[in-house]
Amino acid sequence: MSALKLVRNPINCIYRSFYTSPKYLCKPEIPRNVIEDFQSSQNQTKPGVVYDKKPFRMNLKKDKLYSWCFCGKSKSQPLCDGTHKLTQYKIEQKPVRFQVEKDGDYYLCLCKQTKNKPFCDGTHKTLT
Repeated sequence: MSALKLVRNPINCIYRSFYTSPKYLCKPEIPRNVIEDFQSSQNQTKPGVVYDKKPFRMNLKKDKLYSWCFCGKSKSQPLCDGTHKLTQYKIEQKPVRFQVEKDGDYYLCLCKQTKNKPFCDGTHKTLT
């Protein structure tokens, strides 16, 4: 039998030590909805249908109004396409309107179970 020889690559060691440092491992700050205090759909208690168990990265612009699908039935996820208005589905959830503080990439929740609507807070990792 041949023995396996493990060779350590110095670059991998440096990479691993940098990205496992306490500074890098702290949780990223979850963005906030600028207009959450001015709308009631933010406070819906019944969760939406899980669309996917991972977030969706999207480039959002400051001061632009977005409608995040909370019912989970929209064909243009993560944004609302008005499917909740169709009477045959009898959907109770309404879209959450939101704005961001600055331009950039944001992770929007697709599991619809987040506590920080519409932004992903990692809740999808606990779903079975």
